Amino acid sequence: MMLGAMLGAYRVVEVRSADGAALAPPEVSERFEGRLYTLHELEQRGVRIAGAHVWYLTSGQDWQLKLEPVV
Repeated sequence: MMLGAMLGAYRVVEVRSADGAALAPPEVSERFEGRLYTLHELEQRGVRIAGAHVWYLTSGQDWQLKLEPVV
C-alpha cells in the first residue's frame, strides 16, 4: 500500500454484516463513530484492509466497514 494512502484521514461511514445484508449493532458500529482514522490506525485497532475490502472481527463475526476519505 502506498505511504500517502496510509497517512490520509478516513471516516467509517457504515458497518455491515459480512454478507452486507444487515447493519452492525450499535455496540460494534459505535467503536468507530466520531473519529477520523488513518489506515494505519484502523489496522492498529484490529481492522483488516485487503484491497477494496475492509473487515473488522469482533465476537466471532466479521463486519464490513465502509470508509470515506476526508478531504
